[in-house]
Amino acid sequence: MSIENVTDRFMAMAGIDSEELPKWSALISYACDFVQSRCVTDDPDRDQTRRLEMLCAVYALKLFGMCGDNDLTQFVAGDVRLALSADRHKQAQRLWEELALQNADLVRVGGFLFGRVI
Repeated sequence: MSIENVTDRFMAMAGIDSEELPKWSALISYACDFVQSRCVTDDPDRDQTRRLEMLCAVYALKLFGMCGDNDLTQFVAGDVRLALSADRHKQAQRLWEELALQNADLVRVGGFLFGRVI
């Protein structure tokens, strides 16, 4: 897995530039470690590696959203108004859950499954 590929994807999704990257490099590294610790295959092929890199970037995005830098939802200054349409943290969480489920053949997905016994 390439940390550079993960970093590039994370930067694109988070909307940060290379000047801000050093602040988030430990978070990206942690996300890679987290995903790799849940990987079920020892020797992923090229396609699987790209999927794992995307999972790492999305998990890093989820953590990034939890850090509170995206709390701004509306700002007004004179005639200028800036508003975000949805909470980025919730979007990142949903994206992580969806991609983790789609890639369940590569990573163990945690959580509880409630049901009933008949």
